[in-house]
Amino acid sequence: MVSILPGTAGAQDLPGYKPILWEYLETICAFGPRPPGSHGHRMLQAYIKAVGGKYADEVREQPFTFQKGNNPPVSMMNIELVFHGASRKRPILLGTHYDTRPFADSETDPYSWKFPILGANDGGSGTAVLLALAQYLHAHPPVRPVRLVFFDGEDYGVKFSSDYFLGSKHYAAQLNKKDRGEWPYCVLIIDMVGDKELEIARETYSHENASWLLKMIVESAQKLKVTQFLTQPKHTVQDDHLPFIEIGVPAALLIDFDYPYWHTLQDTLDKCSPESLFAVFSVVVDAMKKI
Repeated sequence: MVSILPGTAGAQDLPGYKPILWEYLETICAFGPRPPGSHGHRMLQAYIKAVGGKYADEVREQPFTFQKGNNPPVSMMNIELVFHGASRKRPILLGTHYDTRPFADSETDPYSWKFPILGANDGGSGTAVLLALAQYLHAHPPVRPVRLVFFDGEDYGVKFSSDYFLGSKHYAAQLNKKDRGEWPYCVLIIDMVGDKELEIARETYSHENASWLLKMIVESAQKLKVTQFLTQPKHTVQDDHLPFIEIGVPAALLIDFDYPYWHTLQDTLDKCSPESLFAVFSVVVDAMKKI
């Protein structure tokens, strides 16, 4: 049994967040698969808002619907945890998707395709990192404003369709209606960062559009002697950073795209580790201070 809201680690005890990260991931996985419209999805929405209510300055909801053809519309929601910061600078946006894939279409057995995945790593790990960041930012208020955004509908589309990244597309479209002075200074997307054999290379869209941000990430990893971050580009990945790149916001993605259990029923908690979650968490915490 895990507690609903992990307690706060000591102000100077960054390693204390390692068990907190794992406890968040255990709780997320206990909700089961979390595709939009499911019970697990609703439970996780409530959990994210509860954590935000405890730690963030504001919790904002951004509801939207998605409809494909003549199918019934599906209700979705981005959830934003706001930390005002001590300055009037434009905010940093740290994002992840909290939904999980409705079908295991990377399984070799077609019978398995109809089942939703648990998404311990794909959907769970990034969510756990952002929840722990909310806890950290409460204990260590940032100078620059920070937005922690949990995107919905990232993994909703069927293979080879364009029905992915629904939440980040909606968020970026809403930004386009605002003055550019309200836009994020930069965006960092965190996705699939919990696997035991973690290796995060420079994703190529990120390398081309926000190389300075990736440079800060790598420098922080080297400073902290975190070996899971690689210096060379590898993989061109479509993810929640692309809608921001398309409107002109510098955006980068942290992902291990060599994860062998991607979009399968084997993406379970036993494939993940607290060490991997903490490696990413500690590097992001250090890099944020330099932006």
